[in-house]
Amino acid sequence: MATIKDVARLAGVSISTVSKYLNGGNVRPEYAEQVRKAITELEYRANPYARSLKTPRAKSVGILLPNMKLDFFGNIITAMDKILRSSGYHTVISCYGSDHGLERDYLQFLLNNGIDGLVYVPEHLSAEEFKELSNKRYVPIIQVDRMIQGVNSDAVLSDNTDAAYAAVTRLIRDGHHRIALISSPASVFTARERMVGYLRALSDHHIPYDDTLVCTGEYSFTTGYQSFHTLTKLSEPPTAVFCVNYDMSIGVITAAQELGMHIPKDISVLGYDCVEICSLMSPPVPVIRQPEIKIGQTAGAFLLERLSGFDGPARIKRLGSELLF
Repeated sequence: MATIKDVARLAGVSISTVSKYLNGGNVRPEYAEQVRKAITELEYRANPYARSLKTPRAKSVGILLPNMKLDFFGNIITAMDKILRSSGYHTVISCYGSDHGLERDYLQFLLNNGIDGLVYVPEHLSAEEFKELSNKRYVPIIQVDRMIQGVNSDAVLSDNTDAAYAAVTRLIRDGHHRIALISSPASVFTARERMVGYLRALSDHHIPYDDTLVCTGEYSFTTGYQSFHTLTKLSEPPTAVFCVNYDMSIGVITAAQELGMHIPKDISVLGYDCVEICSLMSPPVPVIRQPEIKIGQTAGAFLLERLSGFDGPARIKRLGSELLF
């Protein structure tokens, strides 16, 4: 890995000249060109931790996530921002809208523009893509809610598999054997883990898997709404539906009401995250509540520890969810 001394030696200038150039100071044009060429040839990347010993740090943290529409992400960011602000850090938020290209672009943008750390909710990137974009960037990264297998960074997650297992087991104990699952495709980390919990609960209770009862799509109201209509048209429709996302849950509840079906008299529903809506139903609809505030606080604490010099092995923290009502 090239150092500032290597750049100075190749450029034929002093270390102080290279340092002045890197920090935006006035450098004679011919020297600036020599330094630029040396940096390119050596693929030199300034280490923000080393630089911060002598220069003020930007004290900014990038946050990269799919969207801000969900209360889940909003609550995480609010809790995390409070922790970071207490140590003088400001946050810069980018939303990639579940678009693969934008996810790549925004990740590269944030890492190339002087942030001190990054909180990242990944969706599409492979480990190879991530490593390509983050190569030689000396920025601590905390993955939140999801993680890329093969990426060695801290991660703060919910207990997705255990929560889904508890939800399906609850429905089975209530007497249901045809339990539908409405989820996102298995390419999404949380959906994959929740599917494992669903399958494990069925297996442990000797209920055969039926792929006609599994509907997948975007984490959206439309997916829940349309999937419910599809499920009710089956020759043997489900007696219970488990939704693994806030918007999907609202879509299912809305569709059931429009069809004149009463929950849980005509069909049981178990939702995810939409605690306020589910609590207002009569009777309340059972729902999984994730520890959003705790996730945000833990992610913020992990990042501050890294920014303060902690260089221990990557940590994966899973936080428990609750099954309410």
